[in-house]
Amino acid sequence: SDISTHIAYVGQQQLDGYDAIVHHAIKHKAAFDKRVLVQSPREVIFAPGQLTQFYHSSIHNSLEAKRKLLPKWSIPCRVTER
Repeated sequence: SDISTHIAYVGQQQLDGYDAIVHHAIKHKAAFDKRVLVQSPREVIFAPGQLTQFYHSSIHNSLEAKRKLLPKWSIPCRVTER
């Protein structure tokens, strides 16, 4: 009984720690986004020939262990047309 209680307690501590990390990341992202929007509150338009990358947000939000090693950013792509 003591062992199962301790295991449940440790599991809850891990969940609480993960929750704190997620809330910290969301807070920092909001501050970063606010700062970026103040600097350039317009739509970003890429010209043909520029290199861009896109972020795989589906991988970022996943908790699957096999997805943790996948790259979260695409390979650089050259813009061909607007």
